[in-house]
Amino acid sequence: MIKDLLLPREKYAEECKKYGRSPFTFEVEKDGQVLYYFGANHSLDPNNHQYPLLKQYWSNFLEVTQGKEKIVLVEIEPRNPTHQDEQSVIKAGSEGDFITFLANKANVPVACPDISKLEFIKMRPDFNKNAFLLHTFLSWIDQHQKLDGFKDKFENNFEEWCERQKKREVWKELKISLEKVKQIYKEVIGRDFNLEENQNNFINPNRTDTKLNELVREYSNERELKIVSEIEGYWKEGKSILAVLGSGHLIIQRPALEKLLV
Repeated sequence: MIKDLLLPREKYAEECKKYGRSPFTFEVEKDGQVLYYFGANHSLDPNNHQYPLLKQYWSNFLEVTQGKEKIVLVEIEPRNPTHQDEQSVIKAGSEGDFITFLANKANVPVACPDISKLEFIKMRPDFNKNAFLLHTFLSWIDQHQKLDGFKDKFENNFEEWCERQKKREVWKELKISLEKVKQIYKEVIGRDFNLEENQNNFINPNRTDTKLNELVREYSNERELKIVSEIEGYWKEGKSILAVLGSGHLIIQRPALEKLLV
């Protein structure tokens, strides 16, 4: 079973030390068919060091798969970048939008093998939806808080985020506000929300510090299973694959993929 081949969460911290600074990559090759896996850092900064690396990795992938059936995989949800220049695309949707932008230009199909929050809620109606909303909120902050001016314009930025979330079916029963997410934060994390604090620790599925970590781990475990299963499916169809997902997914999934695709 795929579950038994994934890296155990308890070994993540030790294994992570072997990789160093993200992004990082690994490849599987068999009879001319390849998996190229790019473990990204989710930066929205076009000047981040990962983007020249990803662009070169994409070029390498195109070269080795010339004339062969191929597909690009991204996480979270299907992407539809509307901007026409690379910098704007990255600012809007980090590496997921960027690789979709490049793939669209090369007429290479893009798919999302992930489980969305809405899909997971339908799978697990018992799951704490408030905590799931908090995870979404803190993930947004974690991705943006290093950008210039984000903290200074936090309330305006939050209102824009809030309006986007209200349009999503997964939250249709919730009345989202800054007061509400702060209240959920205190209930789940156990202290008042602090914008200056690093939020990544609370949304990291490889930690067990808070109730939120435990809930996120449940969701993440299902995501790893689905993503690896989908990659295996595309592989059996004879497709070469470029997977551009977060670096944590690479570390957890690599042992399974190296066994399943040979």
